[in-house]
Amino acid sequence: MASLVIFSSNVPRLAAFYEAILGATPMIESSGDIRLFTQHDEVLIHSIPAKIAKTIQISVPPVPRDEAAIKPGFEVDALELALERVRANGGVVTTRNFVHNGVARHDVLDPDGNVITLRSLSLDH
Repeated sequence: MASLVIFSSNVPRLAAFYEAILGATPMIESSGDIRLFTQHDEVLIHSIPAKIAKTIQISVPPVPRDEAAIKPGFEVDALELALERVRANGGVVTTRNFVHNGVARHDVLDPDGNVITLRSLSLDH
């Protein structure tokens, strides 16, 4: 993946999550949106207009938004460490994990409930 935009009603919270999980470097845009950079990816956490944000309820822990047409995947150095960071930063580690083509993968929820896959070539799975 080269670039991804994720819309959120709480940009700082969601950006902090992805920064911790991906080891990303943040850059705050003049709009208040936050752009995160990793060695391989660029993720923009983009604010939802206030009129729309008022209609969205995010529960704690988040409920999966699993009806989306896409599920982004991110490479992490150490899968178990990334899963610990998911738990520590308001996300949810699901029970869906598997190895495909020699790559360990685990589905998690970010704090907004978006389903993402973390993947690692390391042997800590």
